[in-house]
Amino acid sequence: MRVELLDEIGWTAISLIASPTLWLALLVSWVIGIRRVKRERGLFRSRTHGKRSDVLETLLPGLLVGLILSVVSGWLGLTVTPQYALMLLGLSSVLLLIGIVRLNVPLWPIVLLGLAGWFVMDSRLDSVRAVDPKMILLLATVTLIAEVVLVWWRGQRRLSPSLVVSKRGRFIGGLSANKLWLLPLLVFVPGDVLETWWPRYSFPGLVPIIVWLPIGFSFLFTGKLPKELMRPLVQGRLITSLVAILLTVLAYVTGQAEWLYGIILLLVLHILLHQRVKRLNRAQTPLFLNGTRGAVILGTLPDKPAAEMGLIPGEAIYKVNGEKVDSEASFYEAIQKHKPYLRLEVMNHNGDIRFAQRAFYEQDHHELGILFVNEPAHGRTKVRSLH
Repeated sequence: MRVELLDEIGWTAISLIASPTLWLALLVSWVIGIRRVKRERGLFRSRTHGKRSDVLETLLPGLLVGLILSVVSGWLGLTVTPQYALMLLGLSSVLLLIGIVRLNVPLWPIVLLGLAGWFVMDSRLDSVRAVDPKMILLLATVTLIAEVVLVWWRGQRRLSPSLVVSKRGRFIGGLSANKLWLLPLLVFVPGDVLETWWPRYSFPGLVPIIVWLPIGFSFLFTGKLPKELMRPLVQGRLITSLVAILLTVLAYVTGQAEWLYGIILLLVLHILLHQRVKRLNRAQTPLFLNGTRGAVILGTLPDKPAAEMGLIPGEAIYKVNGEKVDSEASFYEAIQKHKPYLRLEVMNHNGDIRFAQRAFYEQDHHELGILFVNEPAHGRTKVRSLH
């Protein structure tokens, strides 16, 4: 009995650290960081954050959210078959390998497994059909709640400045969110050794394991500030989560398996509400575009004078020591005329002006840490089109 106990505890520990999805997601996040740094250097000659920050972003927030939601899933007894868990992780890994961050939503593999169970008459999928529909809906609900929390909490942190080409062929700026989080979630699979040793703290016939589920979020903010668009982005996911909660409750109350078909509705709703915000964003006049407001700030580098002066993306430098500027070139020309003191008139997107000032030294010319909307620093850098 002791050997069997250690064996089941061992499998629980292995599921925590030996999941291929865990290591594959960390590898993908490292690649995302490499590509981001390469793109930022190609566009602006500087990078905003190191590659390691993408890996830490993938791991740490998801760990915290997963710890909290695992208490919920454990309390509710979220149970699947071992084969279902393996197929879920396998499909999640395939979506990771495709390389499109926004596809890494747990709803996708959940729906794909559901469709396979319904329409593919293969005995190898009997283990998928054997999972209680209530548990599948509960799994979808928990992962959707995790997505809501992560997008709300981390969605607009450390955005990457970028450039895109408008329909008229002009370079416009944007702030890119390309986030990949890992959610460790506690689920149960059939097994009964733990019940013998800890009957008060175990579910009869069940053994806990950890499944690592990737959650992706991708968005390019061009028409509005991130803080303005994050609200509808989070609201869309919250609406989907509330519908999922309703379907799960109905499945528990009525005991009818037909409510499981609602997972298709959840996926469609998730996609449509996200696309609605994308259309809203692109319907706006580009925010990060040089013009009458002055030289538009697309980003600032950490620990540089621009950050110390409180300059933020979306603002525009309207005047430098009383002289109007409308581009990066005119900004630095004005600086050279008015050393050693720098007084900026900064305009936000509502037209309100504030002042920022500091002493300016010779070595500060290329060290202010302001990223402007401009042509790419390196001509060979590929710039995507805004469709």
